Amino acid sequence: MIKKKLELKPSKAIFHAFLKGQAKGGAELLMFQLRDYLEADFWVGSMDFEGWDKEKFTNDPFVQKFWRTNTNFEYLHQETQIPIWRHIKRQLFFLFSPKIRELAKYEVVIFQGNVSFVQRRLRKISPNTKQILYVNTPPRGFADQFEEKLKKIPKIIHPIAKKFQKLVISNYQKDAQAVDYIIANSQNIKGRLEKYFQIKADSVIYPCLDTSNFKFIKQGDFYLSYARLEEEKRIKLMVEAFKKMPDKKLVICSSGPLKEWLENEIKTHNLKNIVYEGRVSDERLVELIGNCIAGIFIPKDEDAGMTQIEIMTAGKPIIGVKDGGLLETVVDGENGILLSKNPEIGDLIKAIQEMTPKNALEYKEKCELQAGKFTKEKFLESVNQIILTIAENKN
Repeated sequence: MIKKKLELKPSKAIFHAFLKGQAKGGAELLMFQLRDYLEADFWVGSMDFEGWDKEKFTNDPFVQKFWRTNTNFEYLHQETQIPIWRHIKRQLFFLFSPKIRELAKYEVVIFQGNVSFVQRRLRKISPNTKQILYVNTPPRGFADQFEEKLKKIPKIIHPIAKKFQKLVISNYQKDAQAVDYIIANSQNIKGRLEKYFQIKADSVIYPCLDTSNFKFIKQGDFYLSYARLEEEKRIKLMVEAFKKMPDKKLVICSSGPLKEWLENEIKTHNLKNIVYEGRVSDERLVELIGNCIAGIFIPKDEDAGMTQIEIMTAGKPIIGVKDGGLLETVVDGENGILLSKNPEIGDLIKAIQEMTPKNALEYKEKCELQAGKFTKEKFLESVNQIILTIAENKN
């Protein structure tokens, strides 16, 4: 049972880095959940109003959850669609926006996402405001993904890139030093913070959404994926595998940068066994999870991941990878099948063929037991107790 919430005056605030049109994933939903529980005001650095239009996206659960609140919403600036200028503009407003002074009215501010400079500015403006940093992932492009990015740019620019990397890491460290408490969303992220940024998280609190609606309905005839349509989620590998298995059906219900590629691939190759539904309502997602054979979630070094927890809540197993946060939530052979860290098409095909409706049913009980360790109640209570602790410490 969740303990009584701390009634802080004047209030609490959650500061999320940005909301752009395609930034609709687990991190955003988690913050909306926390906002509603804490009755906190919601701040973002930059806001893409076109991508989060309440009237335009009436069937988009992310958009509707964002606007369905009784708390206040503030933003520093409107998101621009010009790629390079977008990143520069965000940093300029983090650095110079006078609105940051308004954060001084809160007793507790929870930061999420790669917000720069604001923590230090707030510390100077309001030393007594307690700051919490919830880390879904530090800036990976300058950490574990930096060497891969170097390979994609001319060698003559490498020295400049490396100096910029050091600057980003230094700034991230200084921002972290300005907060009172750091939470990592998994042991994976805790390790990444220490390895690349020499930052020690104070605790690990696994993320989770409201899974109360997810339940086993029946064993249908399809496998399910609703990972964001991007390269890191290995969407292309998944599609290639099902191309070779026309007797196996895959349903994909998400969106992202690879949306047009996916639609074109299905049309060009007449892939009748791959059904793309786009981003679906909460009700439809519950229906799909409850009726699928198993979920497929094979991302590259996922920070923590909530997709696998939602699927397991309904007693459905996961076909995942031995990488990232999945190693902390999926036990190979008990609640799913974990492929190698860098799976080939053949590995995925073999796992799908092994995960028949009959075999998937045998995982049901252990899936539900494992998912029970990552409830919304546990997440909210854990964060609330940290707020209680640091708010009572007035020094």
